[in-house]
Amino acid sequence: MRIAVFSDIHSNQEALRAFMEHAARQGIDRYVCLGDLVGYGANPNRCIDLVQSLPGISFIKGNHDNAATGNTSNMNTRADKSMAWTRQRLSGNNIIFLKKMDTVIKQGNLTFCHATPYNPLTWAYITKRKVISKTFARSRAKIIFTGHTHAPSAITRKNFFCVYIKNPKNNSVLPAATQKRQIFNCGSIGQPRDGDPRASYLIYDAKAQLIEFHRVPYDHDKAARKIMDAGLPHYLATRLLKGE
Repeated sequence: MRIAVFSDIHSNQEALRAFMEHAARQGIDRYVCLGDLVGYGANPNRCIDLVQSLPGISFIKGNHDNAATGNTSNMNTRADKSMAWTRQRLSGNNIIFLKKMDTVIKQGNLTFCHATPYNPLTWAYITKRKVISKTFARSRAKIIFTGHTHAPSAITRKNFFCVYIKNPKNNSVLPAATQKRQIFNCGSIGQPRDGDPRASYLIYDAKAQLIEFHRVPYDHDKAARKIMDAGLPHYLATRLLKGE
């Protein structure tokens, strides 16, 4: 079983298509989307439609998906503007789809979530020691897959050792440890924030017990032009070029 885990598309159709084309060549058996399909970018409806076409896919709700359906959110000014723009353009069917997404999926020794599995609707970032500790303490899963931070990383239970996966030339492969519990962050498809503008996702190979981190180039200029043409904040366009 090879599972492609991805997150934070943020209405970026160009990045999503590039990811889908890349993943289609990797022998994927199942897809899991960890949320934030919408927000920031210019193609919310198209991205929702595209991602639903992936075979054997499961969905997790992200904070932007939650806000897009009218729930309260605590976002900065740029994010609020893009969310207001998104709400006005989402189709009725896609609003219903976003409302019905799960907040956590548990499968055997695996857990999938957007932020933290123990209190998913608080949208905490798994970056600080306290949150990492609670995440491990309140979950029995051997491996936890998460997104939300827009930066790919691997965290082990022992000493809360965290490694950010930044490799500008090649993809990275890490063992899924059999004796240690781990958290793997797949990064972001549509808005990476680790200094690498390429789309980021991971593949969990259950048979080989390996985690493969992949980076995929896409047409940033086209995605940025769409954002500006839509009248969204220009910063949301320029940040795509820098991966910030």
